[in-house]
Amino acid sequence: MRRQWLFATVASTALVLTGCSPDALDSGDSADNVTAISTSLSPPAAADAPLLKTADSPLGTIAVDGEGMTVYVYNPDEENSQAGSCDEACLRYWPAVTSVTDSPIVEGIDAVISTVDGPEGSFQITVNGKPVYRYLDDKVPGDMLGQSVGSLWWMIDAAGNPVFKTE
Repeated sequence: MRRQWLFATVASTALVLTGCSPDALDSGDSADNVTAISTSLSPPAAADAPLLKTADSPLGTIAVDGEGMTVYVYNPDEENSQAGSCDEACLRYWPAVTSVTDSPIVEGIDAVISTVDGPEGSFQITVNGKPVYRYLDDKVPGDMLGQSVGSLWWMIDAAGNPVFKTE
């Protein structure tokens, strides 16, 4: 009897941990049974620092945040909507790129830059009407691990267009 309880406890714990893995939420789909501990934000830069700029990558010139980290758009986000569709569970793995002002400074980006109300009272930056995000697994400038995740997440070029290349 004791073995059965031990096995049941271990199996239950494994199932819970598997459901909370990043791969379970990479697509950005809603996760009704997941409660986010805190909403992740890309740390806002100072008001006078560029929040978006360009960088060279193996796939061409792309947009990056002020720290040089690759930024992405989420395919299901509608252009010019008042908010992104990446919910709290999604934002744990895809932090919003935010600004402390509603007029973010950019360098080298030739696109329409604006903001929408972001998580936790921030201003989320939009490029050509689509909110931009970072990917949690991108650890250093130049990482592009979020490219094409779930065929829903795409880097953007200097004109704000999604980059659909993967190689």
